[in-house]
Amino acid sequence: MINYNIFAKFYDAAMGNRIRTNERIGNLIYKANPQAKNVLELACGTGEILKYLAKNYKVSGLDASQNMLAIAKKKVSQAKYYLQDMTNFKIDEKFDVILCVFDSINHLLKFSDWKKLFINVEKHLNKNGVFIFDINTVLKLNSLVNRPSVNEFDKNILIMNVKDIGKGVTSWSVRVLEHTGSNNYKLSEETIKEISFPADQIIKTLKLIFNSVKVETANKDYSNNKADRLYFICKK
Repeated sequence: MINYNIFAKFYDAAMGNRIRTNERIGNLIYKANPQAKNVLELACGTGEILKYLAKNYKVSGLDASQNMLAIAKKKVSQAKYYLQDMTNFKIDEKFDVILCVFDSINHLLKFSDWKKLFINVEKHLNKNGVFIFDINTVLKLNSLVNRPSVNEFDKNILIMNVKDIGKGVTSWSVRVLEHTGSNNYKLSEETIKEISFPADQIIKTLKLIFNSVKVETANKDYSNNKADRLYFICKK
């Protein structure tokens, strides 16, 4: 599984403004569990969502990247942090809400690992707790293949190219040309892999573990595979 240790220092600048996503996640949490007091974010990265949620909740973050967590700790010093794998994490605490967003679950390349994550999350939820996660759909991943992109941020250059490497797996070649002064650049490279699975397969598995499962998307037609991102809201 990718740990983003190389890309960590560029992550926030490359991702840009995420306030609309943060607001949407905040609204999903409030609608699903208005009494929630504490939140755990899996694959919390640099802590951007934790910073937003810390205004209203006691927050904790878990990630496999030491470099990502180091940045998150500077942003949200009051949070608890865990350097663990999200598929088999163990924390001596239960939560009202557990999040896994920005398609982090897509980095798990076996559906059996998705199921392990679902089961482990349920064990770490309080009664009536909520698990919220999002995915890049199969349609979204397919739409990115062989469409290289080049973007400039903070005088640096981000180059991404996505390839289909078979069995539903996409490989993302991420290159950053870091501006080091004058006309000089330093190259950093990382390879990220993602996979997705049909919504019906995911929902069927979730319903074996959680008491209720809802799906939200902008175009409201996940059943016909027309959405590029889905949010799953699962209640214990």
